Amino acid sequence: MAVSIPLPRFSRTLRRIPAAGVARGVSVAMVVLALVGFAVVGPLQQQGAGAAVPSSLTVKWVNDTSTAASSQPTRDPSSPHYAEFKNISVTVNQTTGIIDQAITVNVSGFAAGTVASTDFGANAQNFVQAMQCWGPNPRAADFRETCEWGGRNTPGNGLGNSVYFDNTARFSRLNPDPTFDVPFRTPYGDVVSGKPTTANNVTTYPILNYFNPSSTNEVTSARVGNDGSGRFDFEAQSSYKAPHLGCGTEAHLRCWLVIVPRGTIFGGDGYECSGIADPDNDYQPYSKGRPNSIQAGSPIDPKCDYWDNRISVPLDFTPTGSTCPPGSGEERVSGSQLMIGAMNSWQPSLCKTTETVFNFSTNPDSIAREQLVETGEQSPSTIYTGFPVSAGELSTQDGRDQLATSTISYAPVAVSGVVVAFYAEFALGRQEKMVLSPRLLAKILTQSYRFTVPYSPSDVAKNAAQLGAVNRKYFRLSDDPEFKALNPNASQFTEAPAIVLPGPGGADAIRQVWRWILADKDAVAFLDGTPDPSGMTVNPYYLPFGQKDGQGNLSAVVPWWLDENNVFHETPVQKPVGLTNLDGTPHKLSESPLDSFPKNDGTLMPFNLNHEKSRFDSIQFSPYSEDLLSAARQTFRADPQAKTFWDDAAVNPAGEQGAWVSSGPQVPGSKFVISITDTASAARYALSTAELLVPNTTTAVKADAEGMTVALKGLRPTSLDSVTQVDPAQVPADGYPLTMVTYAGVNLTKSSQATRFKVSSMLTQVTTTGQEPGTASGQLPPGYVPLSEAMVKQAAASAISIKDYVAPPPTNSSFESGLAQDGSFESGADPAVLGSDPEVAAGTDKANDGRTKSSSTESLARSGLAVSLGVGLAGLLFSPLLFRRRGPI
Repeated sequence: MAVSIPLPRFSRTLRRIPAAGVARGVSVAMVVLALVGFAVVGPLQQQGAGAAVPSSLTVKWVNDTSTAASSQPTRDPSSPHYAEFKNISVTVNQTTGIIDQAITVNVSGFAAGTVASTDFGANAQNFVQAMQCWGPNPRAADFRETCEWGGRNTPGNGLGNSVYFDNTARFSRLNPDPTFDVPFRTPYGDVVSGKPTTANNVTTYPILNYFNPSSTNEVTSARVGNDGSGRFDFEAQSSYKAPHLGCGTEAHLRCWLVIVPRGTIFGGDGYECSGIADPDNDYQPYSKGRPNSIQAGSPIDPKCDYWDNRISVPLDFTPTGSTCPPGSGEERVSGSQLMIGAMNSWQPSLCKTTETVFNFSTNPDSIAREQLVETGEQSPSTIYTGFPVSAGELSTQDGRDQLATSTISYAPVAVSGVVVAFYAEFALGRQEKMVLSPRLLAKILTQSYRFTVPYSPSDVAKNAAQLGAVNRKYFRLSDDPEFKALNPNASQFTEAPAIVLPGPGGADAIRQVWRWILADKDAVAFLDGTPDPSGMTVNPYYLPFGQKDGQGNLSAVVPWWLDENNVFHETPVQKPVGLTNLDGTPHKLSESPLDSFPKNDGTLMPFNLNHEKSRFDSIQFSPYSEDLLSAARQTFRADPQAKTFWDDAAVNPAGEQGAWVSSGPQVPGSKFVISITDTASAARYALSTAELLVPNTTTAVKADAEGMTVALKGLRPTSLDSVTQVDPAQVPADGYPLTMVTYAGVNLTKSSQATRFKVSSMLTQVTTTGQEPGTASGQLPPGYVPLSEAMVKQAAASAISIKDYVAPPPTNSSFESGLAQDGSFESGADPAVLGSDPEVAAGTDKANDGRTKSSSTESLARSGLAVSLGVGLAGLLFSPLLFRRRGPI
């Protein structure tokens, strides 16, 4: 048996509100969320900031005195495992108020660090396994049958050679007893066998219908450092994400995180426990108690004794059903994805205090603003948005007419931010620090690196041929000299990243990213076609159509090997590409901020079809996530869902056999995913976040409470003076440039008196007690910073004006400016928040279409850019269908 030295330590039941007659031109690609369960252990001293919360719990393997002591198995001093496990303890950073989130687990006291085997897996000895179980009694004999384990017992499981393969099963496949089974039981009485079934020479596992590599949260092998300590993140799943566990339902508010330590002793009798053969004993089955053994065998198999060493940690979930009293009223709220985390915390508390269900449906801000001025029973009277409603943004004349006769009140409700989140785990551990400039992110978003465009191993010479010669040299992000200059640890980023971008379009959070990029002169020059100092240029697909270089040659041109019938030819033609407006005129990407992440590169792969019946494009190569929260979850699980593996047996949406499918999550030691998400979602899934340069400076700022608070000094008036937003071009040098304020917009004109009273009460609560940081129901979750004093005053004034509003009698001149904000600020409010216009009195709005507006011209530009996305976007759903959420926040 070849065993190496240890490797280094590894550091809603909510509804989408349909937008009647709006955003008919908005379409994006959606993907099915997929997840990855392997977690990497890092040194105990490297645990992230904010990991310790009041509900943390430490449980010792032996002599435990915690509140969970009575839930642990009896430890047998005669057990061969006793000596190596007796000092183990586990600390879970949060055990109450659990939702669908990541929780951090610290382990210590192992006798030695993880040992790798050249033959049997990178994690062969001394590692940790973890799973979630719903059973009421963790000491019961059948408790193991309530645990989510076995979902990775299939190809494409994202594990690579990280662990001996039969760890993934529920029991040994070679068990000589044909009647033996370890079924899975649901809380609702369903029982599914852990055995495979075979029909027509095809073997399947029924249990994969309940949980599989794209959904399971089981951790098959988390590493232990040389000092016997480490850390990993575990994805807790409520009944929303794992209905088969039922965690958070009325009967199962408590579930369990079960941790199984694996040491060096084999825990079973031969093939009853595992199919591993002993190379030191003529390849005979391992015997029970064999020392210095590969840790083969399932952790829940009764024929092994590993289960006896488990540690059970209680997880008390936030109720997933309705917590409102029977007969409670309902108010619809639509809008910003930045509010998902806050509303997840506020909703249960609001039910109790207001006896009202505030049914929050996430929609892109632009759609929510359209809904705010719509009439009809299904349109909300309250939205969450980063910017006010603008006549130039509305898509119909009817909407503009409605706005002209509407009185709308805006109140700040939350301060958070947009982040570039990442999960980077390589052979030598996890990297948690990365610095990005606006130009670096512009390169990523314009598919200007070779790893951001579709490629195929069958056409290596032609891959990324549309990119410049310098671009093609960068196989990894860390090859870019600009990245190296900003990141002293660049050499540790040994893989190319997958990019996960949220859809659909119309989000103010996405708009803020582009505002940051376009505030930087170097980024703008790059987008306009100027090479960076190393000669890297923007992908031609993102240049204006027909753009020429300094010698008068077309620069927006690419080699194209496919004719009009998509038939491959060895000799390419030069195909003009680029961006256009709706009227066909060229469009510069730098001319106006976008509120979407277009995928313009039109490459189709593979060029030369063999047994494949079709090609994949940019969206299949790098699918959109549904929203910011989904992007964070995919990043945590290192599963970008790239559909670039041809499966002859798969069935495509048209019902034809043969389709491009996902090859599964990234494997341990080769995980690198970058996504755009928000601070709350990144905190929820324990993601690393990049430090960002303030535009036109070399100062990198973290997305933490300090950076976001300082950034509020960069608040500037939008088209309404009472609605201020952080201008990335105006933030101080130590302010985080992607900080955002979210407002509640309330259409007083179309709301009833009862609705205004409830909304006023809601605003009063969420802008006072709802601003207290914490993880309890009703508090402000991690990822947000409390409102400033001036914002609290503005919200209070708005709440009063909403409650006291009296609809005016019909008149031909009902509203002079078409927009109103009552009681925005008290006199003497912070000028940095109010704005610097001395002509604008506190508490009064004057529509100013010259500032931060969304004009009809800008809408035309955005729409024109959307037209240029035609390649690869066929078949996408229209936005009202996209915005219908199927799960919880």
